[in-house]
Amino acid sequence: MTAPEDPLGTPPAQIKYGIWSDNPAPADQLLHELRSRNQPVALLGAGLTTPVECLVVLMRSPLSEAGLTRLTELANRARMTVAVEPPRDRRQGPPWPREATLCWTGQGADLERIAEGLIRLISRTGLPFAPFPSLLRTVRPLPQLPWASSRQSLVEQLRRPELPRVIPVAQGLYDELVHAEKATGAIDYDLIRLARWTRDERRNTVINLRLGNRDDLNSSLTRPQSLEEVVLGRRTRRLIMVLGEPGAGKSLQLRYHDALAALRSIRRPGDPSAKGNSFYVALADQPASPDISFNWLASRWSDLVDTSQWCDLDQFVHDGGTVLLDGLNEGGIRTLQLTQWMVHWRDVIRDLLRRGASKVVVTCRTRDQVINMRAPENRDPTEVSLLPLSRDHIIAIATGHDVDTGARLHEALRSDEGLIELYSNPFRLASFLRSGAPQVADTETLLFGTAVSAAIVHEWEHDASHGPLVPVGIPNHLKRIANSGADPWPILESMPLIRALGVLARQLTLPATPGGRARLTMSPRDAGATLSRALHDAGERAVDPALIVETAKDLHILADDPTHVRFAHPSMQHLFAALGTPVDGIVSLAQQELSVSPAPDSQAPPAPPVTAPGYAHRRYEELFKFAAQLRGVEVADRLADVDPVLAARVYLSIRSDVDATIAARIRNAILRQLRDLTDRRPRSAMLAALGDMGWSLPSTDEGSGATVLVPAREWQLGDRRKENFDRRVGSEVRTISLPAFRIARFPVSNAEFELFIQSGGYEDPTLWSPEGWEWRMRRRAVDQFVSDWQRRQAKLNSEYPEMVLKLLRSGAATPVGAAALVRFAKMPEWEIAEHARTQLAQPVTKPKYWHETTLRNRLQPVVGVSWFEANAYCMWLGRLLRATVRLPSENEWEAACLHSWQVQTTAGIEAVLGAAYANTKEFGYEATTPIGTFATREQERRLLPVELLGNVFEWTFDYYAAGVHNRRTVKGGSWQHELWRARPAYRGRGDVDNRNNDLGFRYVITEEPA
Repeated sequence: MTAPEDPLGTPPAQIKYGIWSDNPAPADQLLHELRSRNQPVALLGAGLTTPVECLVVLMRSPLSEAGLTRLTELANRARMTVAVEPPRDRRQGPPWPREATLCWTGQGADLERIAEGLIRLISRTGLPFAPFPSLLRTVRPLPQLPWASSRQSLVEQLRRPELPRVIPVAQGLYDELVHAEKATGAIDYDLIRLARWTRDERRNTVINLRLGNRDDLNSSLTRPQSLEEVVLGRRTRRLIMVLGEPGAGKSLQLRYHDALAALRSIRRPGDPSAKGNSFYVALADQPASPDISFNWLASRWSDLVDTSQWCDLDQFVHDGGTVLLDGLNEGGIRTLQLTQWMVHWRDVIRDLLRRGASKVVVTCRTRDQVINMRAPENRDPTEVSLLPLSRDHIIAIATGHDVDTGARLHEALRSDEGLIELYSNPFRLASFLRSGAPQVADTETLLFGTAVSAAIVHEWEHDASHGPLVPVGIPNHLKRIANSGADPWPILESMPLIRALGVLARQLTLPATPGGRARLTMSPRDAGATLSRALHDAGERAVDPALIVETAKDLHILADDPTHVRFAHPSMQHLFAALGTPVDGIVSLAQQELSVSPAPDSQAPPAPPVTAPGYAHRRYEELFKFAAQLRGVEVADRLADVDPVLAARVYLSIRSDVDATIAARIRNAILRQLRDLTDRRPRSAMLAALGDMGWSLPSTDEGSGATVLVPAREWQLGDRRKENFDRRVGSEVRTISLPAFRIARFPVSNAEFELFIQSGGYEDPTLWSPEGWEWRMRRRAVDQFVSDWQRRQAKLNSEYPEMVLKLLRSGAATPVGAAALVRFAKMPEWEIAEHARTQLAQPVTKPKYWHETTLRNRLQPVVGVSWFEANAYCMWLGRLLRATVRLPSENEWEAACLHSWQVQTTAGIEAVLGAAYANTKEFGYEATTPIGTFATREQERRLLPVELLGNVFEWTFDYYAAGVHNRRTVKGGSWQHELWRARPAYRGRGDVDNRNNDLGFRYVITEEPA
């Protein structure tokens, strides 16, 4: 992912780091540290006005008024500002505007650590911060700088052609906006939302969350977008669904878009392209007895706006306003069933669109979208999903919180890639960072336990002991455990309050009847009574119920909500429910959920495109995992007889408690169910679980069904019939006589290719052809990349700005995309070269998509391998087997495909394929399926080749066309392409350096040892 586009039009940066300091000695040293790491950096003197990407303000002392003036001038020429300063005293008041703070000891020896932190902060993925103006509160004007002392002067600043990054604002004006009761006009409405957003610096640190097509968890499959791009896109429909799991950042994205819409409204008054100011509503604010209506939304609008002086909601919507509805899945905490809740809200959404709303944007937990939200005119909405944080963004956000924490997390993720998934959720990452734990937790249970422990210690250190609810000695004990990195749960579970909260969570989470809805919330009175009874049953003395509830709120376990009691986050609730439910209850819940079949519902959506294992669609998946992490392998062992796929997932979540006997029992349970299963989707789920549990396909050197002998015979190959596909891409009809040859039954899997990597296959030049080794070492790659992009840049400049305007008018580019084109047109050569060096300078050491979660199961075919890599693997395997191993020819591949279906002519294969014989685009699985998902019983029984059609294109040895030596034929079709390509005669093409996420290979053994 490249650096995110700046929707505010910040000038393109010429220097990556610009250092400004109150002391020349540390500034020179930091300059040296960054230059020694090949970073473009400069000191910002009095006369230097070159734009910088990151302004680094290195300070030992508080800023003077003159310093603050100079800082403001420099910040307005940068894309972001980072403060490097000693820890601040909160009594000093709010800090001057910055996107991040790196704490510095003030010692020169510490600047090496700071330099590493800056590099991690500004990662290869770009700036992880929001490009928003900061409002600098001052009691008087700064010398020679504009000062916003009134609403009108602030609007003038916000409408400047180049939006300032920092705007000095009178303290009185700022307080008026932040604490205003109601807006009295359109400008007032915009300024209030903008001021409230910018008051919290921390909000700007998890903004560039990526959006992809629904269920597209692989960021490489589509170009990730911002919510702004989605909403403003010409092809976007009027109803937009933003889906994601708890803690993924859905609410934050809606709030951010609301603030950005306010800024856009101010900057472009009367501009039709800026139409669509927004109104944010949290559906969790619905009363316990729901009032799902336009009138309720109008009452929420009246809480924000004085309708006697400005418009009511009906007028706002009629004028093309955008309505942001946050939390469509909140129906579970009401008296309505979730389906009824969503049906009613769908009617309200249709009403909003009929009244003239430009867009309606709705957030919902992915698995809770239980009906089709078609509106208006029964059209499907535009659906996007929040993608997980990338590794680089995780490290950047952690570094922005604390340099040492970022370094620890960086090292932990490097040594254990499984932790990336754990910390890719913004809520889990934020919980870890808030805890201040010196050790990196490796499970969700440990992570949240550390956060709860930190809250208890914090309350104790601030003289809030909470009486009998937190026994004497517990905080000090937890503090010692935190420093050692040990599991805090044995101590936490000894606390009466924690056990009582487990009882409350169980009552709020588990259904009263099998398959029923959970309660999810209580009144403060009922919750207090439940907690009091739990304490009484545990033999504890009576405690004021209100004190129990308030203590849990102080510890950030319960939400700070005066109207009803709920847990601070769904994950926290599931954790405490697992704590409060015995193992027998966990097993009983799994049995109930497995036995409950949802009633037919004409409103229910079709099966989601990405079919993950069955546990992924369970309501209580997270609860089961928490139970296993708290109770150990007994939970997985007991679940193996109920649902072995769920048991596999639960077992793997434990991480530290490994039991080979139980693992083997789970694998055998899956294999027994798989034996007679033909439905492709559950087969895929079971095979994925087997792969996760370490099961492998037969190995070639075992001689146990890994390869198959294709008999010598005459084959009728090729097909150019028009009804099958374009004649130009079908192989010519021909009769070929081939000798017997041995071919791999399966495409090479991730598990097999990993052996090649581990044995040094990428480091051994004797396995590679001269051209392949040169490609692997990336020689000439940077120069070629820069040359190619300079040609594109020259073309853009020759047609600028006409091309950009044309793309905007046609809808082919959003305003954000057009801004990126403008930035690219002005990008200097050094910046292009730096990007090329970052991406291309390092030698190839693994397949391109090796770390993509959705493509990394052991039983999935390896993808992202070039023709050179495939040949090197064949050479390595040949040495291992002492045989000649190579890629198949096109004729051999087609013949093997016919043999797998027991026919001798390409034309004859149509009669045996059936309707759903391959993983292609029509199947809807947005990734490769585990090998064997589409194997037929006959292919398995007779040990025939499997899955030559669909799933992944496969390299062959043959040229695609005579005389074109850098292009080879690929066969078989793939999960990304239509079914008609998954035919034996279809001829695809691939340049030898292509590394697509749907491109793999299998091999032929032509000479075996005697």
